[in-house]
Amino acid sequence: MNNTSILIKEELLERLPSIPRVVYEVWNTIGNKKEADLSKISDIISKDLTLSARVLKIVNSPLYGFPNKISSIKHAVVLLGLDAIKGILIGTVVFGNVNSDIKDIWTHACDCATAARVISEVFDIKDSETLIAAGLLHDMGKVVLKSFFPKLYLKVSEVKKKENISDRDAERVAIGVTHDVINRWITEKWNFPESLSEPISFHHNIGASEKYPFFTAAISLADFLSHAYRLTSTEPILPDLSEEVCNILNLNPDILGEILLRMDRTLYDIEWNGI
Repeated sequence: MNNTSILIKEELLERLPSIPRVVYEVWNTIGNKKEADLSKISDIISKDLTLSARVLKIVNSPLYGFPNKISSIKHAVVLLGLDAIKGILIGTVVFGNVNSDIKDIWTHACDCATAARVISEVFDIKDSETLIAAGLLHDMGKVVLKSFFPKLYLKVSEVKKKENISDRDAERVAIGVTHDVINRWITEKWNFPESLSEPISFHHNIGASEKYPFFTAAISLADFLSHAYRLTSTEPILPDLSEEVCNILNLNPDILGEILLRMDRTLYDIEWNGI
């Protein structure tokens, strides 16, 4: 890690806001337990009307694709499980009120989360709700960089445009640290469960994922396919899709075709609104 990266990490962790009280209470209640009092967790979330509304908006969006409307926080908690609820709560903190500055990142995050859901369906992955939450948060380092270090983010954007390279390559060139590394700093500070932190932190470095390589490979594929789906002449660069991802998921043309077909059913002509 170079000096610039060290300074960025120190300042970022210093300026990173504390988890809101209600989110902290939920995380503290859940802890590292496999089981927790779902009614108590629901009650804590429900006390914050703004947070409750945001959680229900995400749960009822095409990200999760539930056939019937989820009208209560308790129902959402039961359906999604603890790790997914953690991810959604952090999503409300990271993205906040989505404005024009981060609309493009939000749109890609929703696309990626949708792709993650489709991948979980095609591969019949258990705990798919956690995978969807990881898709939503996989670029949170970009949001934090843009919010807290706008000059550095602008520098990355300028390098990307000038060199015609990917976001991650431009980050490496411009500031010496990439968004997935920033993701890891955040997950460590906020004590994410590994089922979320590994896919978020290592989707560009699959070999570093020790406990959840399948989840991590799935998010890497979701990231690639969601970029490919929105590919335009003004955004012609795709992230890398490593051979390791293909091997872990045992990909073949038929599987890829099925994933893209199902993605298109959700993403075609959709407009992602903020939370």
